[in-house]
Amino acid sequence: MADSFSTALAPSALSRLSGWLAHLGVSPLAFDDTLSLISPLLTVHRLHARVVAKHRETPGANTLVLQAGPGFKGLQPGQFILFGVTIGGVRHRRAYSPRIVDNRQDRFAITVQRQPDGLVSRHLNEHTHIGDILEIDQASGAFTLPTAKPPEVLLVAGGSGITPCMAMLEHLFQSAPHTKTTLIYFARSRQNRIFAAALDDLARGWPQLRYMAIDSGVHTVNTAAKPGDTHQAVLNVSLLNQAAPDWLHTPTFCCGPAPLMDAARQLWCDAGISPQLHLEAFAPPKPSGDSHAMHTVQIERSQQRQRFDAPGDQTLLVAGEAAGLTLKHGCRQGICHECTCRLLSGSVRDLNSGIRIDGEGQPIRLCVSSPMSDLALESLN
Repeated sequence: MADSFSTALAPSALSRLSGWLAHLGVSPLAFDDTLSLISPLLTVHRLHARVVAKHRETPGANTLVLQAGPGFKGLQPGQFILFGVTIGGVRHRRAYSPRIVDNRQDRFAITVQRQPDGLVSRHLNEHTHIGDILEIDQASGAFTLPTAKPPEVLLVAGGSGITPCMAMLEHLFQSAPHTKTTLIYFARSRQNRIFAAALDDLARGWPQLRYMAIDSGVHTVNTAAKPGDTHQAVLNVSLLNQAAPDWLHTPTFCCGPAPLMDAARQLWCDAGISPQLHLEAFAPPKPSGDSHAMHTVQIERSQQRQRFDAPGDQTLLVAGEAAGLTLKHGCRQGICHECTCRLLSGSVRDLNSGIRIDGEGQPIRLCVSSPMSDLALESLN
């Protein structure tokens, strides 16, 4: 009853009502709290989705199918959604790439790969069940296909980086099946290959798809290779020429672990075609600074100052937590910006861009910045 009632209400009407009540002193969060008594999916300022199905993809990954409320505005294939999860009384935020389910913009699925040290990924895999409510943001991100579909597309994925690529594949198959599409997918083994059966079925039923699966360095092409037709493979010019001979002129979308992303970035840079490559990282590259170089970090928030020492081979967030501080943060991936600080003095390395940033008041994110000197920071959240 509550869900059918929630979907019948226009979010614009609820937003107008919230604005009217705000003039009477009712805060937006209090308004959401009241709506959630009817249905958590009704909220308009802090969105929620209900888990309606859960199934295992691999021994280390589960897919959650979620139903969002009427306030959710939909998504484009390849975008991410930030999820808020409370564990042990602490709220954490992580980004996951959704896929549309049943051709409904308010129903989508995320596939979560369990990480050995991943607090949220373990929680979603082990402790999230059908009927649970998860806090979500609107979908965002620029890792999306162009509006006018090109005649050819190359997708390169590693591990759980297949999730946004799978959303793109399903979209192309349904809306642009004549687009020549190539997928190169690296995984540790077929058992750990997310969507293995679905990708096999898609390759068999879609003539325009060329699918190269690379498991533990051994690859098969179009899932129809003979048993002896395998050899060691890494992402290099030779492999690209074999999988997508026209890759130099093809829009390419790559998502996966840092080594794969770094290899792709270097290949496209060496070829002078960096604008053709679109990257989406699930985790920032690891700092490569000197582990013996200790830098003093001073951070000011709400007129309170905290100090800690940070080695050159750690992010500022990790170093601060190791020192016992509770630093405001969210996704730990450089996406949500909740750990953004103003760099007042000193220098840091932005791990996403590789650029050195010097202290002239520029914003930096603690989770994707490593120290290059002593630092003075001001929290912006």
